[in-house]
Amino acid sequence: MSEQLIQILPAEGTVEKLLPDAVRTRLNALYDRVPSVSCECDRLGQCCELTKAEVEADFATMYPLYTVEYLNVVDYVRTHFDPVQQKAFLDVIEERPERCPFLTSEGGCMVHPVRPLVCRTYGVLTREEVEQVASDVRGEVPQHWIASFLYIERHTVCPHTRRLEPDKVAEHAEAMVHFQYERELIQMGREVGPLGSDRQKAWEKVTRLREVTRWTWGGFNVLMRSSSNWLRKHFKGYWDASMLGE
Repeated sequence: MSEQLIQILPAEGTVEKLLPDAVRTRLNALYDRVPSVSCECDRLGQCCELTKAEVEADFATMYPLYTVEYLNVVDYVRTHFDPVQQKAFLDVIEERPERCPFLTSEGGCMVHPVRPLVCRTYGVLTREEVEQVASDVRGEVPQHWIASFLYIERHTVCPHTRRLEPDKVAEHAEAMVHFQYERELIQMGREVGPLGSDRQKAWEKVTRLREVTRWTWGGFNVLMRSSSNWLRKHFKGYWDASMLGE
C-alpha cells in the first residue's frame, strides 16, 4: 500500500508542524499530571509487546492513541528521524501489530518524549488502588465508566514499576476513573480538525461517524496518509476488518 500513501513529509530543509504549538503546550501539561514511573524489569519493553493471550483478547500496542497524540508523534518523527526512518514509521498500516513499531531491539522507546497517554499510565496504579478508587466512586459516575476503568487498569498493573512522583497519584487516580484525560484529549482533537474535506467525506461515508477520536498508529496512518482515490476504493474494506477503529 506504500505507493498509495500521500507524501506528508516536509520539503528538504523544512519541518511544517501538524500540531499547533498552543495545543502541544496543553497536551504536555496534561501529560505532566501523570505520575512518572521508572521501569525496573529485567527485560525492558515487554509491556510494548503483546502476548498470545493479549492478542486473542483483542489488546493492541499504542492504543488508544488519540488524534492529537497521533499528530504530536508524527511531528516528532518528522523532526527527529531521517527520511528513510520517517517513511518506515509512517507507512505502517497494520492496525494491531504484536510489537509496537517504536520499540527498539534493546527494549527502549524511540518516541519516548511524545509517547501517548496509554504508555504513560501503564503501571502507575497498584491493584489495591485500582479496586479502592472504583469502590469510592460507585454511585457517583456511570457504572460502565467504572467497568471500563477496572478492565483497563487491572490489565495494566505492573509489579516492575517504581513511582517517582507519589504526590500526584491521588489526583491521577481520580482523573482516570472519571476519564478526564480522555475527554480533554478528544476536545483537543476536535479543535485541531485534522481531516480535509475529501478525507472527512470518505470517513463519514464509511463509518457513519462525524469524527475520529482514537485509533492505533497503523489505523491513523491509513486514514491520514492514504490518497483520496485509495480511500474511496479501499477504505471500507480496511474499516470493516478493523477491530479498534472508532
